[in-house]
Amino acid sequence: MDPRLIELYVQRGRLRERIASQRGDMAHLLAPVGSALQTVDRGRLLWRQASAWMAAHPALVTATVVAVVVWRPRAVWRLARGAYGVWQNWSRLKAWSEGLRAGPPAAR
Repeated sequence: MDPRLIELYVQRGRLRERIASQRGDMAHLLAPVGSALQTVDRGRLLWRQASAWMAAHPALVTATVVAVVVWRPRAVWRLARGAYGVWQNWSRLKAWSEGLRAGPPAAR
């Protein structure tokens, strides 16, 4: 067999070993990210299930909202103000992050 071909096979084997080692390192380093993404996925699943339940029971949801508004209007007002504040902060954060992604003004 050609010595050059043997050397290529040996080099290929070393590269494969290095790739396998790097994959193991990446899996170890990204484990916390995987658990965080699992938590997000669970939250999204719960949100979808709650949305589906509310769509299936609109009368019950409406009655609950009306009852809360009638019995605790101050609490509803506080919640609405808080939700509006969260929405404003989210909008600002989103605009800021889009500005970062666009790069510096000279690069555009």
